[in-house]
Amino acid sequence: MNSTNSRTILLKKMMAIAGLIWFLYLIFHMLSVLSFHSGEAVFSGFYLWLNSSIFYPILLALLVLTISFHVVIAVSRQLSNNESVGERYKKVYPKAIPRLVAWLGASIMLAFIVIHSVQMLSTETVDLYQEIHSIFNQPLMWFIYGLGLLSLSTHLHHALANVLQTLGISSAQCKGLSVLIVMVIMAGFVSIPLGILYA
Repeated sequence: MNSTNSRTILLKKMMAIAGLIWFLYLIFHMLSVLSFHSGEAVFSGFYLWLNSSIFYPILLALLVLTISFHVVIAVSRQLSNNESVGERYKKVYPKAIPRLVAWLGASIMLAFIVIHSVQMLSTETVDLYQEIHSIFNQPLMWFIYGLGLLSLSTHLHHALANVLQTLGISSAQCKGLSVLIVMVIMAGFVSIPLGILYA
């Protein structure tokens, strides 16, 4: 195995670890926002504790570093693949997902993460419960949130299917399991605006 292949494998592993950190955070984030259904006292109490804890700045730093690394490696690998000499060295993109569509989806997801993060970080924690009510009373935010969750779900499904297959789970099994995991996570996030709408 030459040094180029070794470096590629190492970068893929590190990229996967960065993605795994964000996947674990996504589950944590979903479980924490589900406390919204328990009322303002529980929801605000949890976020007041979290935002004042020593873990909060560490968590923010870890998330910024890992997503930056994940994006940089993904883009650099794609550019490197595009510059490969000879068709047999180029990785063929799945025909079911055109390259432009896949990159557009990833770009939308990244933009959504940035917008959502800025929106939440700029909101006072004590007013977070009421602010979320205000956010989802705006039709535009429904569109942005829905588009963001759609792009996130497709990216997550693709990533989970690859990881599960790497772990030795058959193609049919990993596709079914990844769909189930994505549906559970998305249902958790969608329940927030739906709970506000039908409150």
